[in-house]
Amino acid sequence: MRINRFKAPLYVQFELTERCNNKCYFCYNPLGRISGEELTTQEIFNILSQLREAGVFRINFNGGEPLMRTDFLQIAEYAYSLGFELHMNTNSTLVTPNIAKEISRFMKSVCTSVLSSDEQQHDRMTGRVGAYNDVLRGIDIWRENNVEVEVNVCTSTENYRDIYNIGELIARHDCYALCSTRYILNSPENKHLLLNRPQTEELIDLLMKVKEELPIIRDVSLPGPVPYCEVGEEYYEKLRLLNVPCQYGYGLARISPVGIVTPCTISDDEMGNLRISDFSAIWSGGAWDKYTNMCHIPVSCKKCEELSKCRGGCVVYDQSMISAGISPETKKWEKS
Repeated sequence: MRINRFKAPLYVQFELTERCNNKCYFCYNPLGRISGEELTTQEIFNILSQLREAGVFRINFNGGEPLMRTDFLQIAEYAYSLGFELHMNTNSTLVTPNIAKEISRFMKSVCTSVLSSDEQQHDRMTGRVGAYNDVLRGIDIWRENNVEVEVNVCTSTENYRDIYNIGELIARHDCYALCSTRYILNSPENKHLLLNRPQTEELIDLLMKVKEELPIIRDVSLPGPVPYCEVGEEYYEKLRLLNVPCQYGYGLARISPVGIVTPCTISDDEMGNLRISDFSAIWSGGAWDKYTNMCHIPVSCKKCEELSKCRGGCVVYDQSMISAGISPETKKWEKS
């Protein structure tokens, strides 16, 4: 079985910096993990031109916190001039009315992070006192400048039961979307943050409740998709409504702050270096063959009738646990 790869990624996750004014202890991209100097403004311009030439349609700028870069508005303007559909992930704590007004020229929406409906809990999880009030102020600034706001919640054992309350909170601040990405294990010491099957099913029920009861939130999703075999069959239809299928290895690429290309933002599998090769050469290189041939998911997945919809869930979610010596609670990893 093979996946047909596109001639270019549908979209690229472009990390502009590791730097961030928050210090979330569960972050997959902690400061100092990447070695080397950040890409310069001109290097980023050159890469954006390569992406345009390759046929990339959409770019999502993220980090770190993109607004930590003093040249972010220049970068966004240049990318917009090339015709990309643009989006960004931001903690929204550094946005000002002037910045929001400028960015509204280049993108229709941004994604921001709210981790708890409780101020103290949110500030503890972000590692910075004041982050809760800052993000709500930032969301209001985006909306005052006609930028739509999607909210992502990194859900763990600490906050998954709060997801409906977070939905109510962001609805009051006129946010149009709520997505939940389950915590990806970034250290074996944090394994207590991983959701088990009953907790995952409870999270799904709460997301469906948001979808049904808070109409101002038009989009509710699980962009870190949950594999069907991790939950009971009664949850399959709910996952069909919530899951965003993973494009790992065939329709998505990530560029790190130093120009390394990987299959996604939470993967360390290096496909190439944009300081050495151009993007088209890296995207068409043989390093991607293992993903085209679906070698990155268990054999049992390939036999499953739900594969076309599920695609094995989030690949790196499982890989992070396996590398820490933890067995994922899914049938796909059971020995036949």
